[in-house]
Amino acid sequence: MARKNKNKSPFSVESRKTEIRYTTSDPQKMLGKFVARRAYRTWIEEMKDDKTGDIVQIERNELLLERGTYIDKDQLASINFMLQEGSLAEVEVSNQNRQGILLTGSFLSPFKAVAKIDDKKKTFLLYASSVANALVILIDFIELNFRGRFEITKVEEMDYCVVIIDRLKPAEARKLELDAAYLKGDISMETFVEGTIDKIQRGNPDVEENAKDEKEGMKFYEIGAHIVRSHEKEGNIESDHTFIVQTVSAVRANMLIEKYLRDAQEEEYIESLQHPERTFIKYDIRSNIETSKIIPIGCFIPVPFSEVYNGENDR
Repeated sequence: MARKNKNKSPFSVESRKTEIRYTTSDPQKMLGKFVARRAYRTWIEEMKDDKTGDIVQIERNELLLERGTYIDKDQLASINFMLQEGSLAEVEVSNQNRQGILLTGSFLSPFKAVAKIDDKKKTFLLYASSVANALVILIDFIELNFRGRFEITKVEEMDYCVVIIDRLKPAEARKLELDAAYLKGDISMETFVEGTIDKIQRGNPDVEENAKDEKEGMKFYEIGAHIVRSHEKEGNIESDHTFIVQTVSAVRANMLIEKYLRDAQEEEYIESLQHPERTFIKYDIRSNIETSKIIPIGCFIPVPFSEVYNGENDR
């Protein structure tokens, strides 16, 4: 009776731990391997500029090998031809058939994450392009700003919401802001009174408050807002949006939402001036709070910090 080899695994586990991956221009080192990264043939075409009459050079690219393609003798003959003519310089290959392509977009969206730092949970709000990108940003930020051992226990994208951070003004400036909004008819008397009461509860609004106390009074509000864009000729456009606003009250959060939307419209208007052939319509924008709740966010990672890692996942 044959003895079984106890050291031999009944099956082979493929992972990055067992991957052999390299870039080469030697065809013999490609044979029997899989393409690890898309390979393009590149060449230069000369074309005449219709306006100037000058001859200009344009770089052309054509996909030659898709990721995961197995390089047999037929594929190798084609690769060898491209290498000799100079339209292909090298190919990255692997002993494993990896066909999946991780998307790394450049658009930043809000993420909420939870990390356990020295056995204490802390919730973070940040912008990232993916979960993998969010992990890279979180690890860097926590290492720089917190002491002790930590682990990240949760990362989730906050779909369809906009984050607004209140660049806090002194209490007197906020009071004047509330007065002006009421006098212009931007807010109702009930909203004005509610906002004034909120300030009185936090202290005398006519007294300058300590900057540290101001920051400690700020919370993150999740606001479900009903947005109405009005125009006397075009009529109304109504929509619902979710905002995460760091500020001192729900009333001020709504005012910040309206300011954000009006500023965005103004940017679009300024851009439209570069295209006089297009018609731009300016709407009167109003925001009404449908739902409001305070959410537990301990730290907001500044957007410039996230932008450093835009599109990266450090794989």
